[in-house]
Amino acid sequence: MARVALVNLASLPMPGNDPIFPIGLRCVQDALDRAGHQTRLVDFVESPAALDDLSWAAEGWDVIGFTIRNIDPLDLACDGHVEHYQAFLDRIRHTVGAAAPLLVGGGPGYSLFADALLRRLGFDVGVVGPGEQSMLEIVADPDAHRGSGRNVDGKRYPDFLGNVLTHPRSLMSAYVDRQGQVEGTMIGVETRRKTCYQGCVYCPYAYISGQNQGDLKPVDLIAAELHTIHRSGIRRVFFTDGIFNSELKYAKEVVRTIIGQDLPGLTWSAYFTPKPFDDEFAALLRRSDVEFVVVSPDSLDDRMMKVLGKSFDTRHVTRFIERCQRHELGIRMNIVFGGPGESRESVRATARYVNANLATEELVMNLGYRVLPETALARQLSLADDDLLDPTFYPFDPDLFSWVIEELDTRFMSTRVLLNLMAARARAAG
Repeated sequence: MARVALVNLASLPMPGNDPIFPIGLRCVQDALDRAGHQTRLVDFVESPAALDDLSWAAEGWDVIGFTIRNIDPLDLACDGHVEHYQAFLDRIRHTVGAAAPLLVGGGPGYSLFADALLRRLGFDVGVVGPGEQSMLEIVADPDAHRGSGRNVDGKRYPDFLGNVLTHPRSLMSAYVDRQGQVEGTMIGVETRRKTCYQGCVYCPYAYISGQNQGDLKPVDLIAAELHTIHRSGIRRVFFTDGIFNSELKYAKEVVRTIIGQDLPGLTWSAYFTPKPFDDEFAALLRRSDVEFVVVSPDSLDDRMMKVLGKSFDTRHVTRFIERCQRHELGIRMNIVFGGPGESRESVRATARYVNANLATEELVMNLGYRVLPETALARQLSLADDDLLDPTFYPFDPDLFSWVIEELDTRFMSTRVLLNLMAARARAAG
């Protein structure tokens, strides 16, 4: 059996970084533990001292795995994260010296830029997509991968359908304490592993989802995980599916399961699509204490929505809003100005729709599309993956910022929103 350390690089203290609970890394650790391997998860929210004292890295591990969630900071005014990852990996190599364990890269952010990050960060091997099964194979024979300098595809993990995922209380408590209050802490839960059916031109979700069979987790496992989370004191859950209601029958089954549990104070959220979304589903959402329903039309101009690859238009969005209002559901609607072919007219159409139909807190707005590997945007611009590691935005009209300011109601223009828009414009221009 192997000795494996798993490091949550997403918990590094970096400008613009907001660590979230490492659900993906815990999935990998759980799989390794069940197979009899000896593991330690290193998270700098749980163990801040481990950031400066790297003695843990020299404890004779056979493998050290590193997960990368984000490449860019949430705050566009901050520099990217890659240099921080590189500096930390250099410190690890210096600590372990000649007796270096196998170094493995993985995680959603890594999967996006796997080839570039493999070279930049110097991993022996990397995993693109779900990591459990691939890590089980890697740790079974570390020497076979030492110095290989290649990435392997993540594989389907059959035990996703059979095991209840629980988390160490100390790790969960650390994220509760970081927020300073239980109510502010959110934890992710998977209900399915299935490639998103939508073809959004900016989204690499299908590329990083790896091999899958459209697995839907049995609802009794979901219920057991929710009870474990609730007992820990956490009251907010985010279902990490690409689109929660992509299969409405199963989505309803999950929501009925939530309703059927005795979990006082538990609220949840997820990414939704305006269709399929019927009144029965909206009523179930209301009964389940959903915190808010997050949708991403990205534009509310029908021509732009088609260009962006949406499978719905403003008619579906309008019906969705009406149903949410009828059932008193909170909405968060993501709009991103600056896609291919964005014009003054399309900005005006989106702004008019927003002004007429959304409350101030319901709009989440950004400027500019970050171009990611294996997406239609990258192909349109004929950009290689290596060229995209540094933030690259789809080019837009320099007057876009002014159009948005002029067309949207001032109630949407908080100081924070304006600063974020200005930072986005500066990054795209640079």
